[in-house]
Formats: sequence, structure tokens, C-alpha cells
Amino acid sequence: MTWQPIETKAQILDNQRLNNQTAVLTLDAPTIAKSAQPGQFVNLACDQFLRRPLGIMHADKAAGAIKVGIRIQGAGTRWLAEQRKGDFLSVLGPLGHGFDFSGFKRIITVGGGTGVFPLYFVQQTCRELGVEGIAVCGYRSREDSILTEEYQELACHTLFTSDCGDMEIAGHAGVGLEKLLLELPSITETAILTCGPKIMMQTIASIAARQKIPCQVSLEERMACGIGVCLVCVCAIKAAENGQEFSHQRCCVEGPVFAAEVVKW
Repeated sequence: MTWQPIETKAQILDNQRLNNQTAVLTLDAPTIAKSAQPGQFVNLACDQFLRRPLGIMHADKAAGAIKVGIRIQGAGTRWLAEQRKGDFLSVLGPLGHGFDFSGFKRIITVGGGTGVFPLYFVQQTCRELGVEGIAVCGYRSREDSILTEEYQELACHTLFTSDCGDMEIAGHAGVGLEKLLLELPSITETAILTCGPKIMMQTIASIAARQKIPCQVSLEERMACGIGVCLVCVCAIKAAENGQEFSHQRCCVEGPVFAAEVVKW
């Protein structure tokens, strides 16, 4: 059977502004909430020609609601962030291939920038599955930090880093991850899931490889259609088993989540 994306007219249940640049929309979308998996995303229509892809931050199956985090980066995201409770949005989803939790008893999420939004969904799922969830979140500064209290309430343990040194650990998220790994009693049955700026994820992937810890990365390529038709979001994936250095795969369909070791950085 051919998979078909589902378009929903979702009412905005809440618009929570976290600061001048970020907002969290709560949407009434029962069908999406029921089937959404951590790492998947939705495509929201706005006042611009193209939809905007946003990672699913939270899914409440009982209430039939999802949350998405928005960082204002242009006209489209600004329009979305300014929509009000009671307004309706056209939502396409859930889209993409999400994270794999199979066989792991501990999940470490490492997020930076807007990557902290979809990784919050990972921590939610860890709680539901009884998996130990540890969150490392990197920010530019305490002033720029978001969702810190929410992560502290949800995850088993948290570490917050900032580039300017005004949070728990001075430095980027990779510094926090290395400190955490030194303190963990065991790294067996542990996986690292990361989302954020590409240079950050490459660093996290390198740390995971040195420690021989499975790592999954959620790539943030630019997307147009979000359903695998336009091929704008193709990314380079190693393909030695096919006799090639790499092949191109669609971030919106085969991804956005890939095993870190197959990504051609």
C-alpha cells in the first residue's frame, strides 16, 4: 500500500512565547498525535509559498494534541509564531523517519538550537517506555536558553551548557557530553540521539564513535515539499556496500534521522 501524507486543519489550542525569537504552538491534531514518533516532523502552511517543516516536540495521544517549537528566522516562521489561539493551520504529517529506541536502556539526547524541540519528544518517550533519559542541551547563553525547566521535570538527568559560560558547563554541547560520559558508571545499552547545527552533530558523532556508542543524528536540511517529491533536501549518505562512495537520500523521507556513521559529513 502506498503511503499518503495526511493533511489536517488543526486549531491552535495555545501559543506560548518563550522569548522574542521562539514560540511553542499546541495544535489540535488527533490523527497526527496518535501515530507520531520522536524524530518525525510536520509541514505547516503559512503566508508564504512553501510550507515550513517543524519537528514534533510533544504528542499527547489522549488529548489528541501535538506541540511544535518555532524559532523566528524569516517571514514564514514569524507569521506562524504570531498566530493566535483559535486560529486554524493546515498541517501535513507526521512526516519522515524517526529515532530507533530498540534494545537501549539508556538514551542520551544532545541538542543545540532548535534541536532541543524534537529531542524533548524523545525524552517524553523515554519516560513512557521506562528508559533512562539523560538530556544535554547547549545554548549560546542563559538568556538564550529555552525549555530548561521542562527538561529538568521530564528527564532523569540534565546538563546545560552555554558558549559564554553562564550555565552549568562552559562550552558547546559536546563538552557537556564528554563530561557526562566520564561520570557514567557504564555505557552499555546506551545510545546517543542528537539534533541541532550540523557542526555540533558532527562533533557528537565523533565523540560517540570514539566511545563506541551507537549514535543517531537528525539532519536539518532545507525542505520544499517535505514528502520526497522535489528532491531539494537530498543528503549524502555513505554507500560502500553498493560500490559507491556515497548516494543521495531524501532527508524528508529516508530521514531526517540517520545512523551517524553513514552520514558523509
